[in-house]
Order: sequence, then structure tokens, then C-alpha cells
Amino acid sequence: MLKIRTVYEKRDRAKYISHLDLNRCMQRTIRRAGLPIWYSEGFNPRMYLMFPLALSLGFESVCEVMDFNLEEPVPFGELKDRLNAVLPEGLRILHAAEPVKKHTEIGFADYLLELDAQPGFSGGWDRFLARDAILTERTNKRGQLVQTDIRPQIQSLSCRQEGERVQLELRLPAGTQTNLNPTAVLDAMAGLEPETAFSLDRVLRKKIICTDGTDFF
Repeated sequence: MLKIRTVYEKRDRAKYISHLDLNRCMQRTIRRAGLPIWYSEGFNPRMYLMFPLALSLGFESVCEVMDFNLEEPVPFGELKDRLNAVLPEGLRILHAAEPVKKHTEIGFADYLLELDAQPGFSGGWDRFLARDAILTERTNKRGQLVQTDIRPQIQSLSCRQEGERVQLELRLPAGTQTNLNPTAVLDAMAGLEPETAFSLDRVLRKKIICTDGTDFF
């Protein structure tokens, strides 16, 4: 059994494929590509696919990861070409190799957010980040409503505005321990800076990063 890690992009119309449907799509793609895929043993053999970090519906990405196992080796270049030949529009394999790092090492993800906003958004963003605490409410596993301070979790990499167009780059926690969705950050800003009007146009995940600051792949 050979472990394979693929990096793929999910863009354009493919951003509307749910995580469950993406799993089914990739299973069909692997079968159509004729790869010697490894199946689990037992009464009901299953194709093993691992997506370490699920992507929210409507988000685009150039750094999605899918792991699977093969029964016998296939050259990585050939594997990539065979999958790309049968993938639907908006999904494309960018890289294939043996996995080096464990998915439990994932700590952060970088996002590019594109907004429509009034002039002066950057000033509102600076005021938002200058707060000592940014409290949000969420429901825990017991169904209780709890408050969380997300300010320490937000790393603003850049904020660029040209007219009514804003590009905001964020590094947020992601992985098995803590996750912060970029839309939760914008929702918090909308509540705390109501005079700074904006609307979200696009979210692109650009990079997945380990807890030690190195790239995941």
C-alpha cells in the first residue's frame, strides 16, 4: 500500500460543490482514471479518502489536500494527468507526492477576501483590530451559548483598498484543535463597526500552514 497526497484547486463553479458531494466526485474521478486504488478490507470495502481541512461552501482554494492509498505505484506526473483528464471544471490537481506531514500538524490557513466597500474601510478595519477584545457567540457541544474572544486568533497580513474594492489577507487558526471562519471575522466587524459598510464578494484559501509556521506540503 502506497500513501499519496494530492494538492488541488477548487475554483469558479466548483466552489458550490459541498464537501459530501466533493467526496463522491473524487471517488468517481479516481475510478474513471483507472488508478489502482486501495480499498479497506472487511464485509463492506471502502475507498479511503482523507480531506484534512474541509472548505466552506462557496469558498475557492488553490491549496486543498486529498490523501488516498494505492495498491501499486504510479508515477506522480502520470497520476496527476490521469486525474485531471477526468475531473470536472473548476477542480484540478496541482501536485502529487508522498505525504510528509500529518494532518494533525495543521495550525493555520491564509485567506484572501475580496470585498465591495465604501471609502474608508481600512480605517474601520484598523479600529476593529485595535480593540482589546472581539467577542463572538457560539453554541458549544452541550447546546449552551458561550462567548469567545477571537481577537488573539486574527492575524491581518494586509488590507488594500482601491476605490470600492478591498483585498484583505488574513491568517486564521485551522485544523483539529481550533478553527476560525473568515466570515465570522467579518460578521464581528459588521457588528462592532456598523458605519463601515461592506459586502463580501469572494473568499480564496491560499495556503495551509503547520503549527510550527512551515507549509503543510
